[in-house]
Amino acid sequence: MSRIFFLLLIPFLVLSTKALAQCNDQLVNDCALNGGDNVTYIKDFKAKLAKGKRGSPAPTAQFSMLLNKGSHYRFGICSAVEYEGKGVLQLYDAERMYGSTYDFTTGKESPYFDFLCKKTAVYQIFIYFQDGLEGCAAGIVFMVR
Repeated sequence: MSRIFFLLLIPFLVLSTKALAQCNDQLVNDCALNGGDNVTYIKDFKAKLAKGKRGSPAPTAQFSMLLNKGSHYRFGICSAVEYEGKGVLQLYDAERMYGSTYDFTTGKESPYFDFLCKKTAVYQIFIYFQDGLEGCAAGIVFMVR
């Protein structure tokens, strides 16, 4: 009886491991291919966030990155299909937002946005999920040639 249980458990473990992989390295690899032909991959940021609580701000992952003056960057995001949440990536410095993969005025999503850096500084990258839903996403930074 225990052998039958063990044999039935193996496919479940293999499938659950594969599903988790979609929220990590495979998601990053797939997302890195969507940057375009004229880009070089620089860095990725992974965010897996639980569903937000009603009446509270949506859970957000925050990352810091040094960007150089005169460089042209492309920021992209890909959301794991296993989760309901759609990821949003935003770029800030201490003063303002410089770009977002979600346009608040039109409600349109974009897989990436470009940023021409005008000052060398540490910038903040925020990833969250629309409507505070649970989700997993990979944010990617490219250098545009």
